[in-house]
Amino acid sequence: MAVLGLSMLWINRLDNGASVSAQSAGRGRTHDQAGEVRTYAGGRQRAVTIAGERGQFTFRLTYVTLATVELLRSWVGADVQVRDHRGQRFVGVFFGVSIVEYKDPTSYDVAIVLHTVTVVEGA
Repeated sequence: MAVLGLSMLWINRLDNGASVSAQSAGRGRTHDQAGEVRTYAGGRQRAVTIAGERGQFTFRLTYVTLATVELLRSWVGADVQVRDHRGQRFVGVFFGVSIVEYKDPTSYDVAIVLHTVTVVEGA
């Protein structure tokens, strides 16, 4: 029996539809909620949270060209949609890229942390 392993990841800008796709690795997600513990009279402690969940999607694009690296650098701060090989879809913004060079001067890895945002869909 043959097994097919997909590992592509697609990034699309929401404002103009420009896209990048590449092999990916190191995908991970985190979800949390902003909050703190406050101390009140008599030493009572209560959790105070802010409504809403924050999410991050981390991934690494592998063996991309310098042109792709520069394109992704120009997208810093722009709203993008990311879709992985599982069909998961994340909409958000990234504020930086981490670039790793290979010995091959034409290949790079780019690590991105996508901060998810709320998107209203529909007509």
